[in-house]
Amino acid sequence: MNNNNAVAGATALPVEQSEQARKAKKATRAAVFGTFVEYYDFSVYGYVAATLAMVFFPSDNPTTGLLNTFLVFGSAFLVRPLGAIAFGWLGDRVGRRTSLIASITLMGAAATLIGLLPGYAQIGVWAPILLVVLRMLQGFSAGGEIGGAASYIREWAPPRRRALYISFLPSIAQFGKGLAAAIAGLAAATLTDPQMLEWGWRIPFLLALPLGIIGLWMRLSIEDSPEFESKKQDASAKRQQPFSDLIRNYLRPLIKVMLIALVQNVGTYIGTVFIAAYFSSILGYSKGQASTIVLIAVILAAFLIPAAGQLGSYRGGRSLLKMSYVAYAILSIPSFWLMQQGSVNLACAGLALGMIPYALCQAGTYSVMPEFFPTDVRHTGVAFGHSVGAVVGGGLGPYLATWLIGATGDQFTPADILCVAGIIGLIVISTVRKNAPTSDDTHTHQFS
Repeated sequence: MNNNNAVAGATALPVEQSEQARKAKKATRAAVFGTFVEYYDFSVYGYVAATLAMVFFPSDNPTTGLLNTFLVFGSAFLVRPLGAIAFGWLGDRVGRRTSLIASITLMGAAATLIGLLPGYAQIGVWAPILLVVLRMLQGFSAGGEIGGAASYIREWAPPRRRALYISFLPSIAQFGKGLAAAIAGLAAATLTDPQMLEWGWRIPFLLALPLGIIGLWMRLSIEDSPEFESKKQDASAKRQQPFSDLIRNYLRPLIKVMLIALVQNVGTYIGTVFIAAYFSSILGYSKGQASTIVLIAVILAAFLIPAAGQLGSYRGGRSLLKMSYVAYAILSIPSFWLMQQGSVNLACAGLALGMIPYALCQAGTYSVMPEFFPTDVRHTGVAFGHSVGAVVGGGLGPYLATWLIGATGDQFTPADILCVAGIIGLIVISTVRKNAPTSDDTHTHQFS
């Protein structure tokens, strides 16, 4: 009888592990595809910025219109911390699943409404005002997305493969950006300039509706992680106030996450979003060429990031970040020099070179951030820290680069900004310490 029990136990364990692995993969797919949709919705604005400048901010000076467009782009970042607090509370108190469902719904609705918005010629000043409101709703949604998705995947993934699983989050997000660049480039290449101004710019935004429905359906089919459900049963969890607990008990780790996120967002929004307008408005490439160059680069990055995540499974997230920061400091100027040679092929090579530090930074950042916080404040900590970093790095980065190029005429300004970001990253990562291991790593966090 004892032998029978032993056999039954031995059989049940692999079945249980297999079911856990199946749920972990399903959870990862739903989180990752939803982030793909959110990044498409959020990034498409940057890829049609030059056209939006003429539709919503008509001006005799193209640089002025572009600056106004990037101001609206940056306005989305101002409300991201508020979204992080709101969705963080929802994710840490109610459930990661609920937060992920709410964020993708809001993002998709805002992007679709932008695609339906009349331009300045139709409703005057109300056009840019409504554009700002909808863009801020997108920013509010984005504030909760990455914290929820990263925390959710971290809690489902096998401990030794967390870096790899989480790396699919920024990797597939590249395809969201790539799809945005592809749709924008296709529209610019096949439509005349008057058609693009009249209705062509709407196409990328309206695609958000079917994509959002698919992402919502996937997220409705998932469940919260066992780690979160276990923590939720604690009596203390019912009295929890995630944001106040975060500020009171984890302020120093939070500041480090903010700075790590700042560097990551500088690389993201200068290297993959601002760069499209840089090619067309500063370097003189056509809009179609600019979108094609960016598309090739982000697809390359999408394949480099999981490779970096696999490396992170062996070397650790801190090592990935150190390598990425050194690479930013060394490779950014050669990368932009190649872009400025007037050749599409050399521009592709230059941006591809810039994707090396970018891929390392993406994989390292998303695997490291959840490890600064325990389960009960993880969603809020990652979301708020990342959002504050995004306000400065992502919201101001493209505007600052555009303004400095206009003021100084120095086309290497974006490369200089990336170099400085890499140096800041090296200083921050040198202060990160690994916590002592415990017997049960499920509810612990690695870094402080």
